[in-house]
Amino acid sequence: MAVQAVGGRVNESARNLAYINYALLFSSVFFAGVPAVIAAVIAYSQRDDASPQLASHHNFQIRIFWVAFGLALAAGLCFLGAMLNVASEVYQVTSLDSWSSREQVHVNLADVRLDRTLVALIVGTGLFSALGGLWLMFAPAIGFIRLASERGMGHSAGS
Repeated sequence: MAVQAVGGRVNESARNLAYINYALLFSSVFFAGVPAVIAAVIAYSQRDDASPQLASHHNFQIRIFWVAFGLALAAGLCFLGAMLNVASEVYQVTSLDSWSSREQVHVNLADVRLDRTLVALIVGTGLFSALGGLWLMFAPAIGFIRLASERGMGHSAGS
């Protein structure tokens, strides 16, 4: 546990660091998730030394990071699957007359099919990306509001 300094400076700086973490998590939507990694590292390093109320916020910040990471991973896997599906379709309709020049490669895009798997992968990419973006906007905002009102991130409304 952190020792309470004269005037509460240790507790105040720990609270300010939690505010900064919420700001980093919120801004990670706009900076490809890099600030979220920084916020998670800070939260992991501070949660053992924080008061129970601030520790609950650090645990919530870690949870925000891992949920967003999982959603981004799911979106990335769907996108990779969609790209592999498109590459497979293009490969199937490509004819190669000779290896001498690029002009000998013919792709007939009229033969490319848009099947259910590709549509599902594209929809999955968009859905997981949107959910991750919304999560990174609203979850830190809720945590920030609860921290500003000096409430922990417990399961009950009174905590």
